[in-house]
Amino acid sequence: MTGMTTLTRQNLLQYVTAKAAMPALATPGSVWLALFTVVGTDAGTGFTEVSTGSYARVLTQAANINAANSAIPCVISNSGTLSFPASTGSWGNIIAWGIYDAVTAGNLLYWDFLGNDPWFPCTITLASPGVITAIGITAGSAPALANGAIVTFESTYGGTLPVAIVQYVQQTVAGLASDTFNVAVNTATTGSGMVRQLTVQNVPSGVTVSFTGGAPGNLVLTAA
Repeated sequence: MTGMTTLTRQNLLQYVTAKAAMPALATPGSVWLALFTVVGTDAGTGFTEVSTGSYARVLTQAANINAANSAIPCVISNSGTLSFPASTGSWGNIIAWGIYDAVTAGNLLYWDFLGNDPWFPCTITLASPGVITAIGITAGSAPALANGAIVTFESTYGGTLPVAIVQYVQQTVAGLASDTFNVAVNTATTGSGMVRQLTVQNVPSGVTVSFTGGAPGNLVLTAA
Protein backbone atom coordinates (compact mmCIF):
# COMPACT_ATOMS: atom_id res chain seq x y z
CA MET A 1 0.00 0.00 0.00
CA THR A 2 1.23 3.50 -0.73
CA GLY A 3 2.76 5.21 2.29
CA MET A 4 5.29 3.79 4.71
CA THR A 5 7.36 0.88 3.47
CA THR A 6 7.67 -2.37 5.41
CA LEU A 7 11.00 -1.21 6.87
CA THR A 8 9.50 2.04 8.17
CA ARG A 9 6.45 0.28 9.64
CA GLN A 10 8.64 -2.27 11.42
CA ASN A 11 10.84 0.44 12.91
CA LEU A 12 7.83 2.47 14.04
CA LEU A 13 6.08 -0.49 15.68
CA GLN A 14 9.23 -1.49 17.54
CA TYR A 15 9.68 2.11 18.69
CA VAL A 16 6.12 2.56 20.07
CA THR A 17 6.36 -0.75 21.99
CA ALA A 18 9.84 0.08 23.36
CA LYS A 19 11.21 -2.96 21.56
CA ALA A 20 13.89 -0.81 19.92
CA ALA A 21 14.78 2.83 19.36
CA MET A 22 14.05 4.38 15.98
CA PRO A 23 17.25 3.90 13.97
CA ALA A 24 19.19 6.98 12.96
CA LEU A 25 19.19 7.96 9.32
CA ALA A 26 22.24 6.87 7.36
CA THR A 27 23.01 10.59 6.94
CA PRO A 28 21.43 12.29 9.98
CA GLY A 29 19.12 15.13 9.00
CA SER A 30 18.95 14.18 5.33
CA VAL A 31 16.71 12.11 3.06
CA TRP A 32 16.41 12.11 -0.74
CA LEU A 33 13.37 12.44 -3.00
CA ALA A 34 13.18 10.06 -5.99
CA LEU A 35 10.92 9.61 -9.04
CA PHE A 36 9.59 6.31 -10.43
CA THR A 37 8.24 5.14 -13.77
CA VAL A 38 7.23 1.74 -12.33
CA VAL A 39 6.27 0.97 -8.74
CA GLY A 40 7.11 -2.15 -6.79
CA THR A 41 6.30 -3.62 -3.38
CA ASP A 42 6.29 -2.31 0.18
CA ALA A 43 9.51 -4.24 0.71
CA GLY A 44 11.13 -1.49 -1.38
CA THR A 45 11.84 -3.75 -4.35
CA GLY A 46 10.58 -3.70 -7.93
CA PHE A 47 10.62 0.07 -8.38
CA THR A 48 12.05 1.56 -11.57
CA GLU A 49 13.69 4.88 -10.78
CA VAL A 50 14.54 7.40 -13.47
CA SER A 51 18.22 6.97 -14.35
CA THR A 52 18.90 8.99 -17.50
CA GLY A 53 18.98 12.58 -18.73
CA SER A 54 20.90 14.13 -15.79
CA TYR A 55 18.42 12.76 -13.26
CA ALA A 56 19.49 12.82 -9.61
CA ARG A 57 17.63 12.48 -6.32
CA VAL A 58 16.82 15.70 -4.46
CA LEU A 59 18.23 16.32 -0.99
CA THR A 60 15.42 16.96 1.51
CA GLN A 61 16.05 18.33 5.02
CA ALA A 62 14.09 19.76 7.95
CA ALA A 63 14.32 23.30 6.57
CA ASN A 64 12.31 22.16 3.51
CA ILE A 65 9.48 20.56 5.50
CA ASN A 66 6.49 21.93 7.44
CA ALA A 67 5.73 20.57 10.91
CA ALA A 68 3.26 17.68 10.87
CA ASN A 69 -0.28 18.71 11.79
CA SER A 70 -2.46 17.09 14.46
CA ALA A 71 -5.39 16.19 12.21
CA ILE A 72 -6.56 12.68 11.31
CA PRO A 73 -4.93 11.59 9.10
CA CYS A 74 -1.78 13.39 10.19
CA VAL A 75 -0.17 15.24 7.28
CA ILE A 76 3.28 16.65 6.61
CA SER A 77 4.39 18.46 3.44
CA ASN A 78 7.20 20.48 1.92
CA SER A 79 7.48 24.14 2.89
CA GLY A 80 10.18 24.89 0.32
CA THR A 81 10.15 24.00 -3.36
CA LEU A 82 12.00 20.76 -4.16
CA SER A 83 13.41 20.79 -7.71
CA PHE A 84 15.13 18.06 -9.67
CA PRO A 85 17.90 18.88 -12.18
CA ALA A 86 16.62 19.95 -15.59
CA SER A 87 16.24 16.88 -17.79
CA THR A 88 18.74 16.57 -20.63
CA GLY A 89 16.89 13.58 -22.10
CA SER A 90 13.50 11.95 -21.78
CA TRP A 91 12.65 10.67 -18.30
CA GLY A 92 9.58 8.85 -19.59
CA ASN A 93 6.24 8.76 -17.79
CA ILE A 94 6.62 9.49 -14.08
CA ILE A 95 3.86 7.92 -11.96
CA ALA A 96 5.23 7.95 -8.40
CA TRP A 97 7.77 9.35 -5.97
CA GLY A 98 9.63 7.99 -2.96
CA ILE A 99 11.90 9.00 -0.10
CA TYR A 100 15.23 7.21 0.40
CA ASP A 101 17.82 7.41 3.17
CA ALA A 102 20.70 7.77 0.69
CA VAL A 103 21.57 9.79 -2.40
CA THR A 104 21.93 6.54 -4.38
CA ALA A 105 20.73 3.01 -3.55
CA GLY A 106 19.79 3.01 0.17
CA ASN A 107 16.47 2.09 1.78
CA LEU A 108 13.09 3.24 0.50
CA LEU A 109 11.23 4.74 3.50
CA TYR A 110 7.98 6.04 1.99
CA TRP A 111 6.34 6.21 -1.45
CA ASP A 112 3.16 7.36 -3.17
CA PHE A 113 1.70 7.91 -6.62
CA LEU A 114 1.70 11.40 -8.14
CA GLY A 115 -1.47 13.39 -7.50
CA ASN A 116 -3.69 13.60 -4.45
CA ASP A 117 -6.61 11.44 -5.58
CA PRO A 118 -7.97 9.16 -2.82
CA TRP A 119 -8.48 5.40 -3.01
CA PHE A 120 -12.07 4.22 -3.49
CA PRO A 121 -13.45 0.78 -2.54
CA CYS A 122 -14.56 -1.06 -5.65
CA THR A 123 -16.23 -4.25 -6.82
CA ILE A 124 -15.45 -6.01 -10.10
CA THR A 125 -17.79 -8.33 -11.99
CA LEU A 126 -17.05 -11.50 -13.92
CA ALA A 127 -17.49 -10.27 -17.49
CA SER A 128 -15.79 -9.48 -20.81
CA PRO A 129 -14.71 -6.89 -19.89
CA GLY A 130 -15.16 -6.86 -16.11
CA VAL A 131 -17.30 -4.00 -14.84
CA ILE A 132 -15.88 -1.91 -12.00
CA THR A 133 -18.08 0.02 -9.58
CA ALA A 134 -16.45 2.55 -7.25
CA ILE A 135 -19.03 4.82 -5.65
CA GLY A 136 -17.88 8.45 -5.57
CA ILE A 137 -14.80 8.10 -7.77
CA THR A 138 -16.04 10.28 -10.66
CA ALA A 139 -16.65 13.40 -8.60
CA GLY A 140 -14.00 12.52 -6.02
CA SER A 141 -11.12 12.48 -8.51
CA ALA A 142 -9.25 15.59 -9.62
CA PRO A 143 -9.72 16.10 -12.49
CA ALA A 144 -13.07 14.29 -12.49
CA LEU A 145 -12.70 10.74 -13.78
CA ALA A 146 -13.34 10.43 -17.53
CA ASN A 147 -12.84 7.90 -20.30
CA GLY A 148 -9.14 7.67 -21.12
CA ALA A 149 -8.06 8.40 -17.53
CA ILE A 150 -5.42 6.14 -15.99
CA VAL A 151 -6.30 4.17 -12.85
CA THR A 152 -4.65 1.51 -10.74
CA PHE A 153 -5.90 -1.10 -8.26
CA GLU A 154 -4.72 -2.56 -4.98
CA SER A 155 -5.95 -5.07 -2.39
CA THR A 156 -3.48 -4.79 0.48
CA TYR A 157 -6.13 -4.06 3.09
CA GLY A 158 -8.89 -6.34 1.92
CA GLY A 159 -10.53 -7.74 -1.17
CA THR A 160 -9.23 -10.02 -3.88
CA LEU A 161 -8.56 -8.64 -7.33
CA PRO A 162 -9.43 -10.85 -10.31
CA VAL A 163 -6.30 -12.55 -11.64
CA ALA A 164 -6.41 -10.49 -14.83
CA ILE A 165 -6.16 -7.20 -12.90
CA VAL A 166 -2.67 -6.87 -11.44
CA GLN A 167 -2.02 -4.64 -8.45
CA TYR A 168 -0.48 -1.24 -9.33
CA VAL A 169 -0.45 -1.89 -13.09
CA GLN A 170 -1.82 1.12 -15.00
CA GLN A 171 -5.20 0.65 -16.67
CA THR A 172 -7.24 2.93 -18.95
CA VAL A 173 -10.85 3.84 -18.13
CA ALA A 174 -13.53 3.06 -20.75
CA GLY A 175 -17.32 2.83 -20.77
CA LEU A 176 -17.69 5.29 -17.89
CA ALA A 177 -21.28 5.70 -16.67
CA SER A 178 -21.49 7.53 -13.35
CA ASP A 179 -19.20 5.50 -11.06
CA THR A 180 -19.21 2.34 -13.19
CA PHE A 181 -16.60 1.66 -15.87
CA ASN A 182 -14.27 -0.96 -17.33
CA VAL A 183 -10.57 -1.12 -18.18
CA ALA A 184 -10.87 -3.45 -21.20
CA VAL A 185 -9.79 -6.47 -19.14
CA ASN A 186 -11.76 -9.73 -19.30
CA THR A 187 -12.26 -11.21 -15.84
CA ALA A 188 -12.75 -14.90 -15.06
CA THR A 189 -13.79 -14.24 -11.43
CA THR A 190 -15.48 -11.51 -9.46
CA GLY A 191 -13.29 -9.34 -7.26
CA SER A 192 -12.93 -6.34 -5.00
CA GLY A 193 -10.31 -3.97 -3.68
CA MET A 194 -9.41 -0.30 -4.03
CA VAL A 195 -8.99 1.89 -7.12
CA ARG A 196 -7.69 5.42 -7.71
CA GLN A 197 -6.95 7.72 -10.62
CA LEU A 198 -3.26 8.31 -11.36
CA THR A 199 -1.52 11.47 -12.39
CA VAL A 200 1.01 10.55 -15.10
CA GLN A 201 3.67 13.16 -15.88
CA ASN A 202 5.64 12.78 -19.09
CA VAL A 203 9.06 14.44 -18.77
CA PRO A 204 10.81 15.21 -22.08
CA SER A 205 14.25 16.79 -22.40
CA GLY A 206 14.59 20.34 -21.10
CA VAL A 207 12.02 20.13 -18.28
CA THR A 208 12.55 20.85 -14.57
CA VAL A 209 10.36 18.75 -12.30
CA SER A 210 9.46 20.51 -9.03
CA PHE A 211 7.25 19.98 -6.01
CA THR A 212 6.16 23.50 -5.09
CA GLY A 213 6.44 24.40 -1.43
CA GLY A 214 3.69 25.95 0.65
CA ALA A 215 1.31 25.30 3.52
CA PRO A 216 0.67 22.64 2.44
CA GLY A 217 3.23 21.98 -0.29
CA ASN A 218 2.74 19.67 -3.26
CA LEU A 219 4.69 16.81 -1.66
CA VAL A 220 2.28 15.38 0.93
CA LEU A 221 2.88 12.47 3.30
CA THR A 222 0.03 11.13 5.43
CA ALA A 223 -0.29 8.77 8.36
CA ALA A 224 -3.71 7.63 9.57
